[in-house]
Amino acid sequence: MARKLASRTQLIRSYLINCIRNGHRQDLVLVASTAFNISRQSIHKHLSALVKEKRLIATGKTRSRVYALGPVRTHFAQYQLVGLDEHVVYRNEFSFVFEGLPESVTEIIHYGFTEMVNNAIDHSDGESVIINAERDENKVLIQIIDDGEGIFKRIARIFQLSDPRESILELSKGKLTTDPENHTGEGIFFSSRSFDYYHIRSGDLCFTHDINYKHDYLLHNDEDIKGTGVLMELAINSKKNLGEIFDEYSGGPDEYRFEKTVVPVRLALYEGETLVSRSQAKRILNRVERFKAVILDFKGVDKIGQGFADEAFRVFVNEHPTIKLVPVNTTKTIDKMISRVKDDG
Repeated sequence: MARKLASRTQLIRSYLINCIRNGHRQDLVLVASTAFNISRQSIHKHLSALVKEKRLIATGKTRSRVYALGPVRTHFAQYQLVGLDEHVVYRNEFSFVFEGLPESVTEIIHYGFTEMVNNAIDHSDGESVIINAERDENKVLIQIIDDGEGIFKRIARIFQLSDPRESILELSKGKLTTDPENHTGEGIFFSSRSFDYYHIRSGDLCFTHDINYKHDYLLHNDEDIKGTGVLMELAINSKKNLGEIFDEYSGGPDEYRFEKTVVPVRLALYEGETLVSRSQAKRILNRVERFKAVILDFKGVDKIGQGFADEAFRVFVNEHPTIKLVPVNTTKTIDKMISRVKDDG
């Protein structure tokens, strides 16, 4: 991704914000006018513009005016992945964007930010990563873009999947990692459920989890995009709590293990298909033996075939009696088919 060269105005205003961010507030106008060889009056105009944009807050009279960071904050940087430490990047470069937010919101931001940057470092096989963070009075937006192989292609290659689209279904279940010795495969699952909007773009595919629609869905890009791009958004007044989200998918109130997952069945539906075959059911239930409870979310699916239903709700259940398989958001047609195969069993 190319980024346009900053204009002189942008450079001056970024300089002023960085001075204030780093605590350099005395003689700010003099220091800035000297650095850019422009008049003090011009610097005052830039400061007034930043106050109007809510990037700065001004207190006091003209000669004794003091500036502080406002509610609108942004930071953009590009890094080489070799030797990069996601915690250092967050603490030293980006944490100021999120200062002053509710603790529960900051906790989610820190988790998602560091998990996604770490994914780029450990899994992308790329050379660099671009990170952009934006905050206004209502929400926080984070973008992380690497130039690696691409997450869906990589998962399909390593796990020998027949189609990169299957990678999205596997990611939505959780506990999927290409480096099991060093990672649990939980980062994308919990990040997607912690933020209000979570979007991964790679190749010609997109995976999105949107709180407004309350389910995961698959989209297609018009172009084949190199690497992996992640976009996350969270409302500043969000009532979400990271601990509660982890608890929701744990084995119980006294357990902290990731024991319950939600499988969005519609992700297995490719264009023009219906869920009729046993192979489709096996694909949906691949790896779910790692969980104690599996919720099959049929939102967006109108009907299923007898072979699919029999494989999921009779064969699988009989072979895995300790796993609780729960269908939700089903239609009457789906309920009848599930009842039929259970009665036949």
